[in-house]
Amino acid sequence: MEEALYDTSAVIELVARRRSTVPGYVSILTVVEYPPVVRYARTILYPEKRDYALAVKWQVELRKRGSPIPAVDLVIAAQAYNRSLALVTLDRHFQVLRDTVAPGLRLVDRL
Repeated sequence: MEEALYDTSAVIELVARRRSTVPGYVSILTVVEYPPVVRYARTILYPEKRDYALAVKWQVELRKRGSPIPAVDLVIAAQAYNRSLALVTLDRHFQVLRDTVAPGLRLVDRL
């Protein structure tokens, strides 16, 4: 698989399968949401100002369309987008994000 950032939903599933490590990046926001991942993460990414700025831009557009998504997920998606990483997730609202305001966001929905 290409280089990827693993969303919380994917991380929880990987840990449930008793993987030894997450084979890609994990956001510090995922660590906050699901602290056990710290034992399985190889590389933890911290958001930068540009990630927050992009997340806000996306949320403004999503709210106009009546389909906002959780703030943490927007920042995680922005981290992946800004670093040209695929986003591994089991959450369907990321498809809404990609299909409406972030067409360049690469999603992977299998582990």
